[in-house]
Amino acid sequence: MHYKKHIYVSTIFSIVFALFFVSLAAVAQTSPHATIQSQTEDFVRYSLFESNTGNTDIKVREIDPRIAVPNCPEGFDFESPNFDSRLSNVSVKVSCPSLQWFVFTNVSIQSLQQVVITTDTLSPGALLSSRNIEIADIDKSKIRGSTFSTIKDINGARVKRRLRPGTVLSSAMLCFVCKGDRVTISAVAGGLSIQVYGIAEEDGTLGETIQVRNMSSDKMVFATVAGTEEVTIKI
Repeated sequence: MHYKKHIYVSTIFSIVFALFFVSLAAVAQTSPHATIQSQTEDFVRYSLFESNTGNTDIKVREIDPRIAVPNCPEGFDFESPNFDSRLSNVSVKVSCPSLQWFVFTNVSIQSLQQVVITTDTLSPGALLSSRNIEIADIDKSKIRGSTFSTIKDINGARVKRRLRPGTVLSSAMLCFVCKGDRVTISAVAGGLSIQVYGIAEEDGTLGETIQVRNMSSDKMVFATVAGTEEVTIKI
């Protein structure tokens, strides 16, 4: 019986000990420093930005824990006189006027854009599909060229050069119709649709005009890329 009682007491002690540290963690999360950081983020997101910031990543640098943060009776004031939404880093002044106390915090801002990126290493000629590409939020400052926002926009296209995982895909990297491909040439005239086969003489993405050789007449025509291995001409 004494042995069982000892186990029971030890168990109670362990639970109380664990709850004590959980309480400490909760206090730490609601410390004055953490509160200021949270309020600074809200100030930047809802007061400085006039438009929706749903695609904006805002991070407030941690305030030095050695700085004593007072209990401000009227609440803290926030200001950023030289704020510019085009900057990636801004400074915000947090102050308590009645106590003549203030501190400056640094805030990093990233405007994000949803784009299609690679998930695997791709070799030239690799076919794109949901197995090797995905949608990701990328900092706009790191995006170059014309990009794609949905997987269906480039499903079935092929890459023209070797690409590493995480590469933001642009039109210059792809071809829906690649040089040497056999393509279907569609022409519509007077309500009639005519289709013949041809050979692409150039790479092309959706909407681009490329040269195609008509296999029936052996003549060169200019055609618009309409899809994977499909082009259209006007007659």
